[in-house]
Amino acid sequence: MRILIFLRDASPNGITTFNRTLAAALRARGHTVTVWASALLHPRMAWALRWAVARYQPDLILANHCTQARLAHALAQNLGTPWFACMHNGHPDHRMAQWARLFVNASGVITMCESMRAMYTRWVDSHTLPLRGSTVPVLGTRLPLAMPAMPTRTPAKRLTLAYCSRLSGHKGPRCEAWLRAIALLPQAQEHHVLVIGGGSHLKHLRQVAHSLGLAVEFTGMVADTGPYLDRVDVMTGAGYALIEALVRGAMGVGLGFGGCLGAVTDERLRDAVAVNFGDHCPYPLPESPEAIAQALQQAIALCHTPEATQITQRCRALFAPADIAQELEQFWADSGVPAKGTAPV
Repeated sequence: MRILIFLRDASPNGITTFNRTLAAALRARGHTVTVWASALLHPRMAWALRWAVARYQPDLILANHCTQARLAHALAQNLGTPWFACMHNGHPDHRMAQWARLFVNASGVITMCESMRAMYTRWVDSHTLPLRGSTVPVLGTRLPLAMPAMPTRTPAKRLTLAYCSRLSGHKGPRCEAWLRAIALLPQAQEHHVLVIGGGSHLKHLRQVAHSLGLAVEFTGMVADTGPYLDRVDVMTGAGYALIEALVRGAMGVGLGFGGCLGAVTDERLRDAVAVNFGDHCPYPLPESPEAIAQALQQAIALCHTPEATQITQRCRALFAPADIAQELEQFWADSGVPAKGTAPV
């Protein structure tokens, strides 16, 4: 199968990580995958890009942003190329109304977790049926991650507690709440506190750490988070930032856009993945430092236990790219996309 992926740009973030990892997994299964990342992927350029796409002859197009989806929509009208929308987040009502008009000729919708799948299923059923005479199929998948080598972990009294994220927008205040939660821990001074990432809130967060009496290692922006993640014992966050630590053997606390989901235990792992560890929770979550501190204590207690080993093994299986790529293949086949290109192996 020949697959063409449209991206707005190649900046390092969760969307580009998802597509880069997925592209590699699909290529390993025998598909031809090409990623186009450019601001020029705009519907105003459809007249010029139509020739290039026709020459490439993709079996399907994946679009990850609204502007590129508008282009895929136009190409589907002109060339008949099936296209799928990759919906990484929810959107305001005015943007969702734009998506409804695009879904008139979409072959399907791909979402990053089960709570997003449920939301988009309800939404497309109520908004697109009158427009196209049928509903749009929706898939709930997971974030694929190329598995890193497992670091050697030995029990230590001094644990490393980390937060890894872009420190701006909603995520800067989340990091501040996390710092205040650590200050509430009974043995706060016994742990090594690590903040990986940079952004507009970094200076303020340094001031908060100083006012709390915490000795915090702030890395700023780093090109490779791997060496830092290898020494983390408890990671707090959501999305790829948390997943990349979980598959390395760290314990986790889900702290996303929706608030604090709590410690990621063996019993709650599936539910945590279903809402992307708090990023896409359909109900309110606590946001207070006290709630985060309680979750941190539970995660700290899990470190170096048999349950911790079980959680790591399950995470490495859940986010393995090959299985996720295989699920997408089946979704495309069920959606009626004819595979004219290279057959998967």
